[in-house]
Amino acid sequence: MINFKLAFRNLLKNKGLSFINVVGLAIGIACCILIFLYVSYERSYDRWHADADRICRVLTIDKALGVSSNLVGITLPALGPAMVENIPEVEERLRMQSSGRNLLTFEENNIYSENLHYAEKTLFTLFDFGLKVGEKGEVLKRPNTAVLSENMAKRVFGGENPIGKSFTLDNDTEIEVVGIMDEISQPSHLQMDVVIAMVPTEQDSNFNQYLQSWNSISMTTYVRLNDISQEEAVEEKMESLIRDNGVGENFSVTLQPLTEAHLNSSGILFDGANLNKGDLTYVKTLSIIALFVILIASFNFMNLSTARSTKRAMEVGIRKVLGAVKPQLIRQFLIEAVVMVFISMVLALFLVSFAGAVMDFPMGGDLALQMVLDGERLGILLGFTLLLGLLAGSYPAFMLSSFLPVKVLKGKFGSTSKGIWLRRILVVTQFAASIAMIIGTVIIYQQIGHLKNKDKGFDPEQVVNISLGDRELQERAEALQEEMLKDPNVLAIGTSSSMPGRGFGRRGIRPEGAAEDDVWIVSVMSMNEHYMQLMGMEMVAGREFSAEFGTEGQRAVLINQAMADALGWEDPIGKNIRMGPAESEPFQVVGLVKDFHFANMRHKIEPMMMFYRQGANGVLSVRINTDNLAETLAHLEKSWEKVNPSTPYEYTFFDEEFAQQYESDERFGSLAMSFTWLAIFVACLGLFGLSAFTAEQRTKEISIRKIMGAPTAKLIGLLSKEFALLVGLAAVLAIPIAYIGMKDWLESFAYSIPLHWSVFALSGLLAFAIALMTTSYHAIKTAQANPVEALRYE
Repeated sequence: MINFKLAFRNLLKNKGLSFINVVGLAIGIACCILIFLYVSYERSYDRWHADADRICRVLTIDKALGVSSNLVGITLPALGPAMVENIPEVEERLRMQSSGRNLLTFEENNIYSENLHYAEKTLFTLFDFGLKVGEKGEVLKRPNTAVLSENMAKRVFGGENPIGKSFTLDNDTEIEVVGIMDEISQPSHLQMDVVIAMVPTEQDSNFNQYLQSWNSISMTTYVRLNDISQEEAVEEKMESLIRDNGVGENFSVTLQPLTEAHLNSSGILFDGANLNKGDLTYVKTLSIIALFVILIASFNFMNLSTARSTKRAMEVGIRKVLGAVKPQLIRQFLIEAVVMVFISMVLALFLVSFAGAVMDFPMGGDLALQMVLDGERLGILLGFTLLLGLLAGSYPAFMLSSFLPVKVLKGKFGSTSKGIWLRRILVVTQFAASIAMIIGTVIIYQQIGHLKNKDKGFDPEQVVNISLGDRELQERAEALQEEMLKDPNVLAIGTSSSMPGRGFGRRGIRPEGAAEDDVWIVSVMSMNEHYMQLMGMEMVAGREFSAEFGTEGQRAVLINQAMADALGWEDPIGKNIRMGPAESEPFQVVGLVKDFHFANMRHKIEPMMMFYRQGANGVLSVRINTDNLAETLAHLEKSWEKVNPSTPYEYTFFDEEFAQQYESDERFGSLAMSFTWLAIFVACLGLFGLSAFTAEQRTKEISIRKIMGAPTAKLIGLLSKEFALLVGLAAVLAIPIAYIGMKDWLESFAYSIPLHWSVFALSGLLAFAIALMTTSYHAIKTAQANPVEALRYE
């Protein structure tokens, strides 16, 4: 107990340095806790399923010409059942299809589902999604039956018991509710509010044939293996299986462990079920930032503890004369270090609680309580705190306990060269990490800004998108457009099968002049004659679609510049493209469109072909004058209610929708920026304390120099020179490390910024300026002090 009393007494005796140490460590620990919670959350996706370590998603590798994003999250519909039948290592399969947003109608109630899926009955036996009502393995066995989430059931049926009742899907099909599922509260890449049985009716022979098809890449499929170590063997058998069923050599299949679906899918397309992607690179980067911050905070502790050792030299000498032995002194100083770290940990938890309330973290709730109330996490935190205290206090403890009492009591003790060099190394390391973090953060923000501001090939501003998800809405689309165009603030209306950012389908083609054995697959979309003008897309050559060409226009297509370049067509106008056998009627290229981004902007623009579809498509886009936004939106809503009174009106602003693809990048950039500035603050806090100590140590020297006529500016430079050199050396070390790291990060983007020398130079200068401002306070204060006060007792 006496050791703890002495520890608190010494902390209070040196309030300034103790405050700096406690605050610096608290910020460092708080950053580590926040990043630990964030990383733990991101890595916990789907791991809560009992068989998560044996479940895999089947992916397809598309090696056809015209495809640059080869990995897709869907596969052949017939593959899943065939794997269970022909591959002994596969225990169970699940096939799913994401339908996205659909209209559910019960009596007078119309509700949109945001995450509707079709799935086989194995959904609830392969995964551990809970059922409030219904038996696992028994629900989703019959055609046109569904399981609803508890919240969706309440929205659709109100307070009524939904079991046995039916809702109408998209004004077309009656679906019976047979089960209620728990809300998905655990981190999952699958989000579902309605699940409909993937079982064809007796009359639906087309759907039945589709489920047995080896000709379509369109089905999300999961399998459970006997043992995950059999993954490679299963992949080899999958390859043999698809070849035996006539699948072309341009397609391969592979397995992705379920636990990797969230963080390792940023490069995968057509994984509609994977609505919530993370990025493993971001998780690793934040982990490195956490390491940097805690190292900086720990180095501050060691720096300031060794620096103030001269003040405690006399105490150590007297205690040794009175009989204290080295182990006792080491134990005392280690306890002081551990006590300080534990005080910092408590303060850090308060900072974590505050940060969780004001910052954008996906975990939600009180983050400090999440850390403390979890026994495993609390154990990690306490163990980490104890270890940090022992490590950070070890050098000061062993150094202080090694003082020779004879030298100390004769006043001959001074700072050792080892201590000075250690402090210099730690300062250099701190600022090297800080400069590298500044460079990284600046480049991250530049890259995100580059993606957001890059020419997209279309104008997303002032465009309102309205879904025409079912046949009845599409049949009334012409009347809706006429009603909307009555307002002069409605500038243009167009329709399309999809919108950039939502993803388009792919089709196999036979382009004119291609070799017989070449396999070409390109992205496709349909549009009416007004869509291109509405979107502000540009023609490079040829003409746009026009209703004036009548039936002739039905065989006309537009292609983008990427497709012309891939095919080697210098003049594509008039070229023929077939969609089926060599003898099928060709489509003719009538126009060349300037490239536009239609997938995530991380991906390279792929070849695309656009078909003409007069009238309605799946999406109605309206360009409006935003000067009278409220009135114009009200007019659109009234027009909808007049034409479609039984269907709820909903819309999205296209610019906001398209910008959602940057959300994870912007969140990462914001977190990196916040932690970088905190790291710099911690480094400067330590430098502030160290400069105060240095200035105090050299007070008499400065006073003598001042009496001898040295100008104040020269004295300030003398005190700041060493720290300036150390920060300069830190910049020299940090720049090549940051260059290598950021070059590797930028390679994950198809369109990235160049690494310019100015970013590295300005980041180094910024760190230098911050360090200079930090040390200048004590330098100026010491240089301007009255030398008489320092020398009067000499």
